[in-house]
Amino acid sequence: MAIEESLTEEQQELVESAAEMLYGLIHARYIITNRGMQAMYEKFASASFGRCPRAFCCGQPALPVGRSDMPRNYTVHVFCPMCRDIFTPRSSRSASIDGAYFGTTFPHLFMMTFPELIPHHVSQPFVPRVFGFRIHKSSPYHAAIVTSSGAIKRRSKVSRRAKAL
Repeated sequence: MAIEESLTEEQQELVESAAEMLYGLIHARYIITNRGMQAMYEKFASASFGRCPRAFCCGQPALPVGRSDMPRNYTVHVFCPMCRDIFTPRSSRSASIDGAYFGTTFPHLFMMTFPELIPHHVSQPFVPRVFGFRIHKSSPYHAAIVTSSGAIKRRSKVSRRAKAL
């Protein structure tokens, strides 16, 4: 008698869920091996994981990353080596992949393994303009600070002077 026949539907679902998690965690360990890194190198070269959505990154290929090494906490995100930020991937397929299946270590170890792939940071910052003219630093536009609670707070003249020193 086969094991599948002796399990209830609920037990079968539990076994399949555990097997999927085990496979994903093995995957997270495999991709940090030499063979895994080579396989991921090919995927990175073809931009299989997508590209950075930021304009100044000029379509930099991204790498998968987990926000946690613990399963079932976060879905997979993509890491841009140029701006060094993470983003939610555009692919709806990625929304169901656990981030722990890639881990928090992978993209950084990948860049250390292949230092020739580390992009040069673009030193071209975004300059806000109105009708083509730069907004002056003394403008209230530059004086606004967004606090951690999301509220906009105005800098006082004292704090602006302190920052200038």
